Amino acid sequence: MRSKRAHQPATAIALMMLSLLLVLPLGCVTRSSTTPNHVAPAASTQPGQMSEANAPIPVERIAWRFAGADGQIITTPHYQLYITLDDPKVIDRLLVFAERGLTHYTSALADLPMPAGRLETYLFQNREQWEAKTRQLLPTQAPTFLNLGRGGFTTRGRSVLYYIDRHGRTRDTFAILAHEGWHQYAQTTFRRQLPVWLEEGIATYMEGYLTDPDGRVEFRPWANRERYRTLRHAVRTETLIPLDEVITRTPQSFLKVSKDQLLIYYAQVWTLVHFLHEGLGGQYRSRLIQLLTDAAQGRVAAKRSPLNESTEGRRRTGTLQSRLASILVKQYFDAEFDMFEQQYTEFVHQVVAPGGYDRIAEGRSPLVERTSQNEH
Repeated sequence: MRSKRAHQPATAIALMMLSLLLVLPLGCVTRSSTTPNHVAPAASTQPGQMSEANAPIPVERIAWRFAGADGQIITTPHYQLYITLDDPKVIDRLLVFAERGLTHYTSALADLPMPAGRLETYLFQNREQWEAKTRQLLPTQAPTFLNLGRGGFTTRGRSVLYYIDRHGRTRDTFAILAHEGWHQYAQTTFRRQLPVWLEEGIATYMEGYLTDPDGRVEFRPWANRERYRTLRHAVRTETLIPLDEVITRTPQSFLKVSKDQLLIYYAQVWTLVHFLHEGLGGQYRSRLIQLLTDAAQGRVAAKRSPLNESTEGRRRTGTLQSRLASILVKQYFDAEFDMFEQQYTEFVHQVVAPGGYDRIAEGRSPLVERTSQNEH
């Protein structure tokens, strides 16, 4: 649930269950500064430089403690990271990943502005430290978060995560970092919030990446096997969610039905962003760029739509919500909703056609490959 009321945290919880990433946005979108409120730095600052061969990044490190644990504050060109991790190799990869992720956010779908200041991210060594920070930041909402699975959240442009992998691995932790990083970027940079389905769809779009044997990262939006498997299963079992519900309902409303429904929701908004970006030969790409640019610059039309509905309005269901979804599609994508949904559904079936998983695992588009084969 999101609203424009001030002083309420915008929160996205990331859960890892059965190796699948779930992200539940709770709370409301607000924008505020990212000034840390409890930092106890050491007296001196020591400049350093990452040893990661992927892309050396200038950093500054100062000592920091939280909840009795030694850590460090690491400042990069675009991030201020509060870290209690104790593996230097993981930390170095993390810093490169975060900086490259921000470049990806601002260029993958549209030419978007860089944030005005550094983004504030906490990455703790363990869940206990994360729980302590959660109680500190969100005392009234913490019980809800602490009952959920592995992951993290983003509130007021500040991401709070913990290391959920083992033995120096980073796959799951970085997937959450990429997802939450988009929320963090959008909350601090966009002047008008995106509709929930697009905000969450882009966050899942940003999750995809590949790592070579040397640890170098390349962001590939299609490289998301978890989302793909969920989508394929939903097609095979005929459990896809109608598009008007995907666009008008909140993620937590699907969670109330089941965790499986929530997984399907995220798989579908992931595919929906791919559809807008490259479906039908890129028919809607320029419209998607326009919508993102308008939201970033605060130029989204003030007409009643899911982009600016009140909290009470977003709780409504049925005909009104479907009509609002249709308004958004017509406004930005110049299509009647029924036709738009048919095009999207056909795209989904093309994506999950036989042979698609192997290409997804390699970070390749199943659509591009299939078109190339058909030409021969």
